Formats: sequence, C-alpha cells, structure tokens
Amino acid sequence: MGMVKKEFTEYEIGLESVEAGLEFLTRYGVKTFRDYTGEWVEVRCSRMANFFDSEFEVYPHLTMESV
Repeated sequence: MGMVKKEFTEYEIGLESVEAGLEFLTRYGVKTFRDYTGEWVEVRCSRMANFFDSEFEVYPHLTMESV
C-alpha cells in the first residue's frame, strides 16, 4: 500500500505543477486567435517602462479568477 500511496502523491504533485504552469501561461503567455477576417492575431501582455531602471512592469491578462 505504501508504494501506491507514494506514486499517487508524486502524481498529485506533478498535477499541481502542471496546473500552476497553465495558470501562468493563461496570465502571461501569448494568446493567439483568428479575427473576423480569418487572420491569426497575437495578443501579448501589456508592459509599462519603469523610469528608475531598465526593466518593464508586466500586466497579466484578465482571467475569470482575477476579475
């Protein structure tokens, strides 16, 4: 029974990491879709330049959980 429980625990940990990766991609990843003309459109996250250093501040896409 201990071996099955260990494998199931490893499976759950792997599943949680996949879910976290999918959540990250839905917030910060590039979204592609076809518009009304049939052309592919890419939507990237909005970025704002930081005046104090050379890094950009990224604003995530809106999702159902964040609204």
